[in-house]
Amino acid sequence: MRFDRLVPAGLGIVSAIVVTVPAEAAQLQSWWFNVRENQLVFTTDTGVQPRAQMVFNPTRVVIDLPGTTLGPAARNQAVGGAIREVRAGQFDAQTARIVVELNSGYTLDPREIEVRGLSSNRWIVRLPEATRSETAPAETVGNAVNGQFVRGTDTFIDGVSATPDGFFIRTRGEVPEINVERQGDRDRERQITIDLPDASISPFLRAEALPLNRYSVSRWEITQAQQPAAARITMTLAANSPDWEVTSTNGGIVILPPSGVSISTVPDQNPRVNQPITVPPGSQPQPGIPPRPQVPTNPPRVNNGRLLVAIDPGHGGQDPGAVGIGGLQEKTIVLPVSLRVAEILRAQGIQVVMTRSDDRTLDLQPRVDIANQVNATVFLSIHANAISLSRPEVNGIETYYASDAGRQLASIIHANVLPASGMQDRGVKQARFYVLRHTDMPAALVELGFVTGQDDVIRLRDAAWRERMAQAIAQGVLQYLQPYR
Repeated sequence: MRFDRLVPAGLGIVSAIVVTVPAEAAQLQSWWFNVRENQLVFTTDTGVQPRAQMVFNPTRVVIDLPGTTLGPAARNQAVGGAIREVRAGQFDAQTARIVVELNSGYTLDPREIEVRGLSSNRWIVRLPEATRSETAPAETVGNAVNGQFVRGTDTFIDGVSATPDGFFIRTRGEVPEINVERQGDRDRERQITIDLPDASISPFLRAEALPLNRYSVSRWEITQAQQPAAARITMTLAANSPDWEVTSTNGGIVILPPSGVSISTVPDQNPRVNQPITVPPGSQPQPGIPPRPQVPTNPPRVNNGRLLVAIDPGHGGQDPGAVGIGGLQEKTIVLPVSLRVAEILRAQGIQVVMTRSDDRTLDLQPRVDIANQVNATVFLSIHANAISLSRPEVNGIETYYASDAGRQLASIIHANVLPASGMQDRGVKQARFYVLRHTDMPAALVELGFVTGQDDVIRLRDAAWRERMAQAIAQGVLQYLQPYR
C-alpha cells in the first residue's frame, strides 16, 4: 500500500503516473473458439485473472486479461451462424483483450455466460445459445431489469441492495442526477419513480438480485430508454409504506425512511429466515495451526437484525497503489480478491456494499462516506503491502485496526488469513489509517503480502492463491458476525 494515500487528497501535491508493461507480464499463449461446445478456451504462460463483460452496438462479449501481452496470439477466427468472429488484440499496454462478436440481430443472456478456470493459466468462457433480438423496446415486467447497455452514458447502474437503514442503489461513473416522482395514496399500493438521465443499466444486473419484499417494497422495475439515454427505477410500495427519501451520492443512491420514521417500523412483506453458516471450501483449520481467537465480546452494530459488510478495495483507477517487482500493481491484486470476498459473503446471506467494484479512482473520504451512509455493520479494506525494491527479503501478512472493536475484527480475520496464505506472520497492529479512523463501525485493513517481496510476489500473482485468500477473508468475517446472525 502506498502510504501517501493514507491522508485526504487535495494537499497540493502533484504527481505523474507512467504506465509501462510489467517486466514479468503474462503472455497469452493460445486460444480458440470451440464451435461445437460454443465456448472459448485460452491459455497463458502464468496465472491471470480475466474480467468478462458484455457490451452492445454491436453485441459482443469482451474478456480482458490484465497484466498480459499477446505475443503470437493476435489473430481473428471467423465462426459463422450467430457469432460473426472471435479476435484477440492488445487493448492497452498492460491488457490483452479477446472479443466474441455476434452477428447483427443476435443477442444472448449475460447471466448465462460462464467463466471458469481450469487452472490459474487455463480458462473456459462458455456462452449460452444466442437468440434473435427484438427490434422493438422490451416491455417492463415485475421485479425485472430490461433494456440494453447504452454506450457513452455518464452513469451505470450496477445493483440494488437492502441495507440496515433502507436501500442502496450502486452506481459507477458520474454522481447520478435524479428526478423523483410519487404516485398514489399512502393507504393503498403506490409507486415511487426515480429517473436517471444519461444513465445505463449494467448488462450483468440480475433481476433475481433485486431486494424483493424488503421493507414493504413489493416490486422493483428497472428499465432503459435508448434515445435519449436514460434509466428508470420504479418502486412499488405496499399500503402504509413510508414516503422514502431519495438522495444521490458519490457511488450511488441512498433510499431511507423520512426523518422521524424508524426502519424497525417498516416490515418485510415476506421475511427471510437466516440460513446456517457454511464454511467456504478450502478454509478448514489445518493440523498444527493455533486455535482462532474467540468471537467478539463487544458486539458489532446490528440494526434490526440485518448485517451489512462494506468492502473497500484499495486504490484504483489513476492510483495503482504500490508497484512492486516486475511492475506488479496493488490495485490489480486487491480488486478481484475483494469482489470474490463479496460473492462468498452474499452466498452466505450477508449483505455487501462495495466502495468500488471496478477500476476507478476513488479518494479516501468517499470510501468512508459509503460505509457510513449505508450504516454498515463492519468495514474491511483490502490492500497489498510494499517497501523499497531494494528490500526483497521483507515479506508477510499484516492486519490493522484503529479501535478496540476493530482489533477484534482484525484479529479474527488475520487468524483465518495467515494459515491460508503460507506467508510470514507480521502480526495484528494498530494504525491511524484514514479509513479506519473515520468509519463509524468496527473496521480492519488487511495487507495481502508485499508486492516488493521476493517470496510474496509469487503468490500475489497466482489466481489460485488469491482465491484462497478471498475464502479465508470471508470466513474471518463470517466468524466475527456469527453470534449476531
